[in-house]
Amino acid sequence: MTLNRLSGLLAGFVGMLLLFWIIPNHTETADSGWLKPSTLPNITAIIIILSGGIHFLFPKGSAKLDLEVSARAGLFLGIGVLGVSLMHMAGFIIAAPVLMLVLMLTVGERRWPWLVIGVILLPAFIWFCVDFLLKRPLP
Repeated sequence: MTLNRLSGLLAGFVGMLLLFWIIPNHTETADSGWLKPSTLPNITAIIIILSGGIHFLFPKGSAKLDLEVSARAGLFLGIGVLGVSLMHMAGFIIAAPVLMLVLMLTVGERRWPWLVIGVILLPAFIWFCVDFLLKRPLP
């Protein structure tokens, strides 16, 4: 089995894990509203399963494991895990701007207008949408 097909199989497995275990066990149920909280995550999981299956059946090109790219992906995974931990300890309002600043500096963004948008405006917009419009609590 090629690395290309293996990546499609892995994507399909992750989609099934999301659809059958993570989403049902970690999504609230809501009696009101026209859109249930699990609808969009379920649609996304189905798209991931279908995309992984198509990629498994009809792989295109070649896939090579690049250790430098993998190490960079691991760095971003570690930053994300630390960000979620900080969010659990300090809350969204404190952790989200810090996480955005670290991510933006890690990818090399140094322009002040973009840093302000990413560190202040984007977390504020997310807070407004989730907490105020959707009336869902953030950590």
